[in-house]
Amino acid sequence: MSSETRSEKIVGGTYGVEVCFKSGESGDQSMMDMEYSVAAVESILMYTFKDKRLLEQALTHHSYAADGPSYQRLEFLGDSALGLAISSFLFLTYPDIGAGKLSDLRSANVSNEKLARAAVNHGLHKYIRHKNLSDKVWEFRSEVEKENMAVYGGQMTAPKVLADIVESVAAAVYLDCEFNLQMMWMIFRRLLEPLVTLDFILAQPQPVDTLYSACRRDGKKVDIQYWKNGDRDMASVFVDHTFVASGSSDSKHNAKLQAAEVALLKIKKSKSCVMNTQTNLEFNELMEVEGAKQKLYVLCSKKKWPKPTYKVEQALGSAYDRRCVSSVQVEISDTILSVKGDERPRVKDAENSAASMMYCALREAGYT
Repeated sequence: MSSETRSEKIVGGTYGVEVCFKSGESGDQSMMDMEYSVAAVESILMYTFKDKRLLEQALTHHSYAADGPSYQRLEFLGDSALGLAISSFLFLTYPDIGAGKLSDLRSANVSNEKLARAAVNHGLHKYIRHKNLSDKVWEFRSEVEKENMAVYGGQMTAPKVLADIVESVAAAVYLDCEFNLQMMWMIFRRLLEPLVTLDFILAQPQPVDTLYSACRRDGKKVDIQYWKNGDRDMASVFVDHTFVASGSSDSKHNAKLQAAEVALLKIKKSKSCVMNTQTNLEFNELMEVEGAKQKLYVLCSKKKWPKPTYKVEQALGSAYDRRCVSSVQVEISDTILSVKGDERPRVKDAENSAASMMYCALREAGYT
């Protein structure tokens, strides 16, 4: 069978789309296909393995391996090895920039999105031994082609398996080089090109800085809070304790960028970043969820989280014109998320205001 006829077929229990078993094919055929796939990946890497079993394991998804070795342990090692390699490279390349910018550059270069694009760009996805390679992999490949391989970011979230395979192959190289990080980086850097550079980062819109600056000019306070939703990092933007937008990504940095971008868009749609009192009241009324306190309680029960806890943060005015501000706290895994509501005449209403903001944040984060 020619490689042309194999290239678009997805077959369970093989090294991916470049191998197509017919019913009753022998173990010898399987071994031949395995050797072919290993040789193909070695060609991509321009590196010949001393121990080819490392690469075989690096290409084997746990759904295929059952109780046998899969790439999971290698992925764990590769994540750290790539992170250290790119950190060292950036540290030496940019001796005059601070830790914050170095961290941003590292996140951009080893994010799931970036690694997944490297996998697709070099065809590593074709050689994954997987029981059923998700359609999302092929959808993602098509999207990347439409983007003309954007250096950073994109419109579609990358399937994690693609980033995993890059990390596991990196670990296989690292082990085969006897833990020589410099050699691993020399071999692997080409797959990550083009690297995200400082000039590229600085040339991009800075939504977080823009959001803070725009709101600071008019005395508005921006608060960005973080938590986890499974293996996804979540970020939510609050302006003067009012929930505005959330972002989700494989890294905290990217989640923050997404949340800030959406927040800026929403604020622009309100026709002014600085909302006068009437606009602010209208905005808050739109955000208020009727029966939010009960809805938040039900959500926490459903997710098996502790009950929400409320606290009166401020009591304002005289006995005849009393207003108060309440906060609500929700514990999600190891993260505690706390939000203040708006001024209300009664404690019950103030608690519902806080619950509304919390519920909206959790809803946008995909918890409802």
